[in-house]
Amino acid sequence: MQQATDSAASRRGHYWRLISRFAAASVVATGISQLVFVGSYAAWAQPVVATVLAWLAGAVPNFVLNRRTWGGGGRAALRGEILRYAALSIGTALLAALATSGAERLAVHAFPHDRLPQVAIVWGAFLGTYLVMFVVKFLIIDRFIFTARGRPPRAR
Repeated sequence: MQQATDSAASRRGHYWRLISRFAAASVVATGISQLVFVGSYAAWAQPVVATVLAWLAGAVPNFVLNRRTWGGGGRAALRGEILRYAALSIGTALLAALATSGAERLAVHAFPHDRLPQVAIVWGAFLGTYLVMFVVKFLIIDRFIFTARGRPPRAR
């Protein structure tokens, strides 16, 4: 009984460590991508262009930091990890592009002559997409992206 309790505690500790490091990596990547998004969109880039630029700016450090967190699978697993991470990251970017394009249509209609509220609304859509995807991405990264690492022992 004690062994099962210790194993469950070990698993919880392992996942809290992963979640906290994932959150830290997400804060870094989000900060970078938010600055790039707001800067490029405020400078009159189309929402899709601003989203792609922001995605590129945040995806690379996010991958590197998360690979370090999960341990990765070494050089042999790198290609598969990159491909799976790219699919997840591109899917998230597409959702953000859809959200920001729709938000821009609403913002321009609601504030046709005032750029500041337009930027705030479209930026909110961009940030909101990534906030919603935070939990989804953690689960996918943990289960499908970095799969070659050892897991904590399971309770019987």
